[in-house]
Amino acid sequence: MMWIQRLRLRVFALMVALAILVFTVVGMLSIPVLPAVGVALTIAVTMVNSMTSRLDALTCAGCGNSIEQLPAGTHGIACESCGTINHPFNTGEAMLALDMNDDEEDEEII
Repeated sequence: MMWIQRLRLRVFALMVALAILVFTVVGMLSIPVLPAVGVALTIAVTMVNSMTSRLDALTCAGCGNSIEQLPAGTHGIACESCGTINHPFNTGEAMLALDMNDDEEDEEII
């Protein structure tokens, strides 16, 4: 299973567990629902933010290693450790491995 799929599954499982926990605590202890839901939302946001903190940089979808310094080819960035082809989401920052204008220079038209 790919790294990003495991991450999604882990986040989903923890969200379901948190929802079941809140439902059980409200049902058994007779505490008000609004504070319990507020605390659960705070825990959920913190949990998702901490689990997905590595997604702000270019990471491999297969293994989770950083691919920021690797050049992008025609079909994307190939990870050196697992070989997965990743599509660069911010194509403005990714370097292209093949430069098409090496031998040709642009001519100005007057």
